[in-house]
Amino acid sequence: MRWLGWLFVLAAILTAGAFFALTDARPMLTRSAQVSMADLDRGKAIVSSLKLRRMREGEVRQLALTESDLDKGVNFLAHHLAHGSASVQIVMSKVRLRASFPLILPAGKRRFVNLELLLASGDAILLPVQLRIGKLDLPAGFTGKLVHWGLARSVYGNELAAARRLLDNAHLSGQTLVLRFTWRNAAMQTMLAGGAVQGVDETTLKVYRGQLDGLRSGDFVVLLGKAFALAQTRSKSGDPVAENRAALTVLAERVLGSRLLSSQSMAKTDRHTSYKLAGRDDFAQHFALSAFLAATGGENLSNLAGLYKELKDVQSGSGFSFNDLAADQAGSRLGEVSTGSRAAALRMQNKLANVKDAGTFFPNVRDLPEFISQADFKRRFGGVGQPAYQQMMQRIEKRIAELAIYQD
Repeated sequence: MRWLGWLFVLAAILTAGAFFALTDARPMLTRSAQVSMADLDRGKAIVSSLKLRRMREGEVRQLALTESDLDKGVNFLAHHLAHGSASVQIVMSKVRLRASFPLILPAGKRRFVNLELLLASGDAILLPVQLRIGKLDLPAGFTGKLVHWGLARSVYGNELAAARRLLDNAHLSGQTLVLRFTWRNAAMQTMLAGGAVQGVDETTLKVYRGQLDGLRSGDFVVLLGKAFALAQTRSKSGDPVAENRAALTVLAERVLGSRLLSSQSMAKTDRHTSYKLAGRDDFAQHFALSAFLAATGGENLSNLAGLYKELKDVQSGSGFSFNDLAADQAGSRLGEVSTGSRAAALRMQNKLANVKDAGTFFPNVRDLPEFISQADFKRRFGGVGQPAYQQMMQRIEKRIAELAIYQD
């Protein structure tokens, strides 16, 4: 029994030693994930270059990503998925990925997983050749096996495997990573059903599409009420968070007239009616799209998309509209709360099923300034993030917080 006790003590010491060898008291990287207008323009250009709406089974595309594209994209994902930071460098024909992720310990204490991974071009794709985790350097021959094993067993294992089926070749050309891929609907559907879009599957979407296809009312309130009534019914034997995501996805599809998630690439859908919210169809579009983005990709992404559109409107001549931005914020808030937890999802269903009054979930926005020219926007508000702009955003956020749907 004495030897057994010493064995347990030794195991505990080794476990603690391994933990402190693999983690650090401080992060190796601390980076902001803030995205600029230039970054958003670049992302839009990358997506547009792929011409996804026209892609069909078996078609081949090539995508070139610069070191800056990779660096900003990886850092955004690290922050969005794990509240961490990451960086990418292309050095001497190799990709160096560095990342720091926090671990929350009892009593609010933190340790950090700091890692550095080196990738080099292989026969078809980039291969891991060196890995350091914390203070531990792994042997070169073991690195690739460990990385592949870890990725395959991660929460995104199925989606990563599907992405690999799409990818034909990945190689470095100077300071650029060139990806060649073939469109395969089955693999893309697997990605959409999992990591790329949280908790939404094609079978569930078809149920909601079928339910809402029969509605001919142009009132967005009616559309939303019917969608959440169906979500409430289906949640009696299902997951209310997943049902709310599906409801918000199909709501956005109906309003925008486009299949947002489809096994048939980015297919169009018939839109027989122009849906209005608070008397305007642009409010319905802003609200529905922001709710969908928040429910499937996170509230920050939704807020960013709304702000991007308004800033582009300033440049193109139609002007900045705080009421459109308020519609974005309101939709984003609803999407976030509706999918935040099981209890919150059920509570939102109870309040939104067959809702009759837009004021339940949509704030008064008619007195907010709109059609503001670039010069006037700069003169009156100083720009995004400046005190006058922040005061207006706080005013909008206060109105949203006071809505009936967020009161207990």
